[in-house]
Amino acid sequence: MALTKLMVTGTDTEVGKTLVSAGLCAWRASKGLPVRALKPVESGTQDNGGTPADAALLARCTGQPRPQDCNVVALAEPLAPVLAARREGIEIDLQRLDARFSELRAEPGALVVEGVGGALVEVTEGVTVADLAARWHLPTLVVAANRLGCLSHSLLTVEALEGRDVPVIGVVLNTVCAGEPGLAEESNIEELARLLPRSAPLLGTIPFIPEDARDKPEALALATSELAGILWSAELESAR
Repeated sequence: MALTKLMVTGTDTEVGKTLVSAGLCAWRASKGLPVRALKPVESGTQDNGGTPADAALLARCTGQPRPQDCNVVALAEPLAPVLAARREGIEIDLQRLDARFSELRAEPGALVVEGVGGALVEVTEGVTVADLAARWHLPTLVVAANRLGCLSHSLLTVEALEGRDVPVIGVVLNTVCAGEPGLAEESNIEELARLLPRSAPLLGTIPFIPEDARDKPEALALATSELAGILWSAELESAR
């Protein structure tokens, strides 16, 4: 069955899920495969002049005209969405999120939905990223930063998702430090491959992406090409 929709979540914030989401979108676009992205809620826009930076990057990688095409709710402060919304005196409307998801889902090709923070962060009161994946029937990819602590964080995230009947496509390790890997980074690959359930395998690693390449669709597509091939190589072959 073709993978036409997926959620990308992380074991925490700042683990690279936006880079992975954007890279997957850029890879599809570079191969002529239709793709759209959705970042339902984004906080911290005050750090980017009011523009949702993650949504802006996703839009560049998919070809969607505006950041707002990829985003429903943009919040100023870099806080968990519910807290940021409360401080702005607004309430995040789940029905608005549902409506935008349905609009994008109806378009041809694949839809990549990027969560916010980790899997159990609320997108609105009482509804977590994991709950949203279950609500929208989204198979989910987990991004983990390859550093000390990622074993437990990855296993807990997979357990939380599967406990909500969310199919986990797998886990990908994102390299977050330049240079030679340390002992923890070297051993995480083998240990995760051993510890993860068969239902949520380790799908590989993402190489370190330098700061000056993180806004370039071509560089992101290259960094995620191995992962994208796992997800969509069959679709690419059938399209030729």
